[in-house]
Amino acid sequence: MSPSRRLAVALLTAVIASAIGWLSRASYDPPASDAALLRLSWRFRPLAAETCRPRTQAELDALPVHMRTPEVCENEVYTYLLVLRIDDGAADTLRVLPGGLRADRPAFVLRDTALAPGRHRVDVRFGREGADPPALRLDTVLHMTRGAIDLITLDAPARRLVVRRAIPVSGE
Repeated sequence: MSPSRRLAVALLTAVIASAIGWLSRASYDPPASDAALLRLSWRFRPLAAETCRPRTQAELDALPVHMRTPEVCENEVYTYLLVLRIDDGAADTLRVLPGGLRADRPAFVLRDTALAPGRHRVDVRFGREGADPPALRLDTVLHMTRGAIDLITLDAPARRLVVRRAIPVSGE
């Protein structure tokens, strides 16, 4: 490589590095940075409903020897509903299914909702679909601050929903 080409590459590299350094100092306000965040987050083990019956002799004879089990069991998968209502708005319903191919793994709830700073009435209901009343309910008033994240999570030993308040991200 010629000396003039090396000089051009070095100058171009210096200009690009300087531009990256200058741009990294630019202020950036992401969209909805004036909002507060309500986060619903928890993990739970769904109820297991297994129905077993003995195999008939005809069923056993139709199976290869290595697959002959005395019982055949079927898992019933329960669907859970999360209903979130904020202030006097419409209820937002989310269907929650257990994880895994056979729905035998834990289920996860993760829902973020941006809210304007201020006072909000939050009503959360969570339970098995078709069960009345829902297994878990939290009806509370939250005072949301700009840039803060309020977390609603499951207190598993107490079997109830609780609010955990985070320090505002913006340092206010």
